Amino acid sequence: MSEVRRSRTAPTRAGRSGAAGKTTRAPRQSHAQRPFKNWASAQLRTARYRTVNALRLAFFAIAGLGALAVLALTLTGGLGAAGQAASSAFASHLTRSGYVVRAVDVVGGHDVTAAEIAAVIGAEPGTGLIDIDPAQARAAIEAMTRVESAQVVRLWPDRISVIITERAPYALWQTGGVHYVIDRSGTVLDGESPGDYPGLPRVVGNGANGAAEEIITILARQPELASLVTHAVRVSERRWNLRLNSGSDILLPENDVASAVALIAALHADQRVLELDAQSFDLRGEGEMAVRAWPERAGGSATPERGA
Repeated sequence: MSEVRRSRTAPTRAGRSGAAGKTTRAPRQSHAQRPFKNWASAQLRTARYRTVNALRLAFFAIAGLGALAVLALTLTGGLGAAGQAASSAFASHLTRSGYVVRAVDVVGGHDVTAAEIAAVIGAEPGTGLIDIDPAQARAAIEAMTRVESAQVVRLWPDRISVIITERAPYALWQTGGVHYVIDRSGTVLDGESPGDYPGLPRVVGNGANGAAEEIITILARQPELASLVTHAVRVSERRWNLRLNSGSDILLPENDVASAVALIAALHADQRVLELDAQSFDLRGEGEMAVRAWPERAGGSATPERGA
């Protein structure tokens, strides 16, 4: 019996490249492609991270706004009886937790003390801070005769800050034979003694306090004329007379008071008209002045003098 031997024959180059023995290999990635792929993956991960975070922030923002809206409705009574009960419970919880008034800081006060303001707004030590409503406290403080304006802020956890502007003495007002100290708006300042302010301008008559700022401001522009005026008299609550230290009166018109005062000031500076021995200088006629002598000295006659 013949022996059959098998031998392995290495494939030839032609066989390797032939159709039957062809082998296909995947192309290798170049070094330039790998960094680009890594960068793209990193960008994708970053975009996913930012998207998730944005969604989380949006959720918490919406939830927070909703909670604030519910809290606002609760505190303002917008939820009815149930809201009032919840508001009271919330306020009691804050008070028990130590959010109470321990100090009232006042800025701008000279005659008004912090103790007076604390009493007016009901901010005794131990009062719940949430029980002090800033708007109501401001109204209560501005109702004080010595306070012109106020700002109130709650400073959590235990303080109230108050900034006030006090009413300052501005003029003396004489009515019914009694003198009062008034501020710029004409409000009487209780507790102030007129004798303590001899240098303040004086206004006389019904309604003179409310109109004092106008005439005082106008006279301040004419210092030489103002130095000759002892006081201003309100006539029929419509117009002013200026009483001079000589005893004469300047009769001012109801309208355009500033122009009339400027006219008499200019005439006096140029011609010293206010040194005339006259009972009055009447400026009620538009653009003119009439000088009236004392009746007992001129037989009741009047001498007119034209101005600009």
